[in-house]
Amino acid sequence: MLALQALCVLDALGDDFLAQLDQFLGDAQTHADLGFRRPPAAEIAAFARRLVEGTWRGRQRYDELLTQTAASWSVARMPPVDRAILRLGLYELLEESDVPPEVAITEAIKLARRFADRDSPAFVNGVLDAIRRKLGIPTGAQQEHEPCHGTF
Repeated sequence: MLALQALCVLDALGDDFLAQLDQFLGDAQTHADLGFRRPPAAEIAAFARRLVEGTWRGRQRYDELLTQTAASWSVARMPPVDRAILRLGLYELLEESDVPPEVAITEAIKLARRFADRDSPAFVNGVLDAIRRKLGIPTGAQQEHEPCHGTF
């Protein structure tokens, strides 16, 4: 949630906001707005920073994938929250190898349910899963059922 909020601000203000990212991630009002009862642990803030920086750095590639996949929607026309959720989901799907694809997509759907429009969860799910399939990224269930080609 913290990373999503920061990405929405970055999308509105641009690269200059990166200089204020640590302050934003540690801001008590931001935490209160998100319903946190206490500030997130240092490792959570560090993870949020990594998500934000990685997502922002890769946004051109992610936007190209979104343009190819959601052909009837230009990235610029997407609601800003949907755009940020999709970019964040793509970062996790493509760059965070320790996050299973189904977890990255499920987390994006949860963010869409909480912060976006009523139709956004289905849109986010459809777009991210289409990109996952297009890029040949297997889910955990698919990995379990793949035949073993090793020698015994």
